[in-house]
Amino acid sequence: MQWWYVDLVTSDGSVLLVAFVPKKWWPDVASANLDDALVFVAMVDGKDRKSRSVTRTLDSSRMRVSKDGLRLEVPGVTIVREDTNPVTYRFVFDLDEVKGQLDVRAVTSPFSAFPMGSLPGVGRAALLGGALSSEAFSYVSQVPRGKASGELSWGGERVVIDGHAYHEQGRFDEAPERLSRKGWFWCHFLHPEWNVFGSPGVFLYVQKDEDQPVFSGFNLFDKSLGFKNRTTAGEGPHHKFYSGGEMRFAYNGLQLSVTADPKRNAPLVSFPSATTRQIYHTLVTDAELTVETKGSTKRIPGQMILESCWLGL
Repeated sequence: MQWWYVDLVTSDGSVLLVAFVPKKWWPDVASANLDDALVFVAMVDGKDRKSRSVTRTLDSSRMRVSKDGLRLEVPGVTIVREDTNPVTYRFVFDLDEVKGQLDVRAVTSPFSAFPMGSLPGVGRAALLGGALSSEAFSYVSQVPRGKASGELSWGGERVVIDGHAYHEQGRFDEAPERLSRKGWFWCHFLHPEWNVFGSPGVFLYVQKDEDQPVFSGFNLFDKSLGFKNRTTAGEGPHHKFYSGGEMRFAYNGLQLSVTADPKRNAPLVSFPSATTRQIYHTLVTDAELTVETKGSTKRIPGQMILESCWLGL
């Protein structure tokens, strides 16, 4: 189980999501080859809020990775890590539906909720409720905050990319359903100034502009971080996914809340299993960040990505 994930908000309010999976997490159809790779490209327009997406299976037997690990190629997608200062990740697409390039240049240091970027097997089993084994789980946001640029040709339309981006990578060297008891829920508040992401009840990253994070770290035992008044969407037989709610956080005299509107969402990526036991789903919805300090309250409109992943239910 491995992934490369990018999301970004452009200057006109459009949201773009890209995810590359070197091996499928589960069969999307009964006859699926789990050695195949998978790429998702999804976008919600900032003006008319129309969503479009591409999901393509790729032949991972033709995948090539450079010896220094800075370049990965599979017919249809190339990912390059340019060891510049700051580091830049380049995603090149040569699909029937989407062609072009996306560059993500880091403006802040990498972040992980776990020491050295991974959670050892025993700790993973104890904290996430997964199967007891020696396999560690790694999660690193290589670019918690970055500048996005590039251009895509999507169905004959030219899409110019200019905005703020996030990029993470994760890996678990076993079957997905052994990772945790159920799965995970993750969210990201997208805004030109404020950057808030995390998994409520586990970890959080809060940043203003391009400054050092207001807070970043593991938060498993802090009851001040939670996601309340959750709403769900989706029809059976798959598990429903989260469509709205309110994330709250308090730290050092600062109180934050992000309210995601369940009535103003648009789908991004959905990857359900043929067995109906597993589903990965993301959506973007209008949201409002409230920042409270002593004697001051500020409300900031933005957008929120909600990511629900249910495993082995």
